[in-house]
Amino acid sequence: MSAAEKSRGGLLSTRLFLNLVPLVLMLLAVGVYATVLLSWLATSTSVAAMKHYQSVAAAQAMSLSLARMQGGVLLAFEQQRELGQQLFAQNRKLFEHNLAVQQGNITSPEERAWSAQLATNQQSFVEAGTQIFASPQREEQRQCYEARLYPAMTAATLLLEKISRRHHDAILAAEENARHITRRVTHLLLIGLAAALAIASFACYQVSRSILEPVQNLTRATRELGEGQLGQPVPVAPIRELGELAVAFNKMAAQLHAYRQSTTDEILRLHRTMEATLGSFPDPIFVLNPAGRIELTNPAADSLAAALHLGGALPARLQATARHALQTGENFLPASFQEVVSFRLNGEEKFFLPRIVTMRNAEEALLGIAVVLYDVTRFRLLDDAKTNLVGTVSHELKTPLTSLRLALHLLLEKTTGELSGTQSDLLQTARDDAERMLRTLNNLLDLARLDAGSAELNREETTPDELAAGALREMLEAVSASGLRLVALIDPGLPAVSVDRSRISLVFANLITNASKHSPARGEILLRAARTQSGDVQFSVLDEGPGVPEEYRTRIFDRFFRVPGQTKTGAGLGLSIAREIVVAHGGRIGVKPRDGRGSEFYFTLPRVAAVRQHE
Repeated sequence: MSAAEKSRGGLLSTRLFLNLVPLVLMLLAVGVYATVLLSWLATSTSVAAMKHYQSVAAAQAMSLSLARMQGGVLLAFEQQRELGQQLFAQNRKLFEHNLAVQQGNITSPEERAWSAQLATNQQSFVEAGTQIFASPQREEQRQCYEARLYPAMTAATLLLEKISRRHHDAILAAEENARHITRRVTHLLLIGLAAALAIASFACYQVSRSILEPVQNLTRATRELGEGQLGQPVPVAPIRELGELAVAFNKMAAQLHAYRQSTTDEILRLHRTMEATLGSFPDPIFVLNPAGRIELTNPAADSLAAALHLGGALPARLQATARHALQTGENFLPASFQEVVSFRLNGEEKFFLPRIVTMRNAEEALLGIAVVLYDVTRFRLLDDAKTNLVGTVSHELKTPLTSLRLALHLLLEKTTGELSGTQSDLLQTARDDAERMLRTLNNLLDLARLDAGSAELNREETTPDELAAGALREMLEAVSASGLRLVALIDPGLPAVSVDRSRISLVFANLITNASKHSPARGEILLRAARTQSGDVQFSVLDEGPGVPEEYRTRIFDRFFRVPGQTKTGAGLGLSIAREIVVAHGGRIGVKPRDGRGSEFYFTLPRVAAVRQHE
């Protein structure tokens, strides 16, 4: 909003002030006028009424005094002269006092003349009464009474009636005047209130038109903004505050529009990039939302779904795994071909290794999962060929090796004659190497059978305590012979597991043997069992050795792999055999650094309930 617009519009407070000033002035004028008038009315009416009431009371008192003075004169006729004189004198004083009061409240010249005449009549009355009291003759008293006293009394009484009536009429007139003034004030107040109401109505209309209309426009624009309509600006109100608010709102809407446009373009670009990226992947990819519905696929997944007639769902063999990943929020990242699924496509057997990765936002809330089916057909065939080759070669080597071992045993038992010391040492070395070769061949045959799935597991339910106790019994002597201590820490209340005891014992033996090879002298190996978050059982073997470098932890369980720089002997098959046995039981195996120094080799076994559910 420009400076000119601001100056024309004015402040909201100024507009409100200008609209309310006439109303305030009107109410103030009416109030002041009514207050002054009512105050004057109250004062004048009170003073006038008091004077008139005093005059009426004085007239009545003088009439009473005249009557009593007359009574005193009449007592003189009854030969009670002293009592009559006393009564006459007392009421004379009262009359004169009330006459003074009446003369002090005279309101007109006519009343002043009446008052003067009343004083004259009162004087004549007093003189006649005095003469009567002084006259000893009754006849003389009667003549004075009739000739002077009674006429003076009658005239005075008439004057008192006139004065009383005049003041009484004045009181009535004052009351009527007060009522008239009250009606005038009432009419004036009504007119003032009507004018104030009209001014207030006009002010409200002006305020509502000046304020409510811009506010309604802003409300409408806000509602449209919430609905995504960013192109409708709000009219700038002439009031400065509302105008500034409208300008700020329009600026915000313009920024939101620009941001949405740029965001939309960015989203479209990212969407096209994502589609192009997914389309370039040769492996099928299914993206599922938290409810388990497929939201996004790539062309390879569409082709697989069409060939298998999936109808918008995952292959049946992957649905349970996907549900588990959605429920637990854990990734499913198999490291061997044990989890490979196969489909017959176009007359050929295709093998896919499923990998499920959870997707989360910045607040770690689950957004869904991505199911990737890696085509491992070629690798599976190569692995099968390798496994078959290793198994065949191992089996073929085992027969001549058995003959060689038998010959060495016979020679060492001196069945063919005595041996020299050198010959005996050479034969002993050859026999040890033959035994080591036999163990290697047996391990290779076990691996071949595990890879081929032909190794049957003789499962039985047992407790983790029993498995740990068996491992301690089998390995305690060998570990002690190496100058190490083997201790166990088993959490109470662990669930039962279903395992092949002989093969799981081999896992314990391989892990503990590996730990004893890399632990320092007089060190400690800890065998621990605990419950995982999912309720399964995790066994751990913790050593105090140098640990496994991070770059080799993913390869430590590969066949024949040995960490570079190690001087310990071994073929590198023990950990591989342990992994295959654990995977065959439906568990997981891994290694992580131990707090401080050493490594922790761990593997998990599903609890009995989970095994039954899987079966």
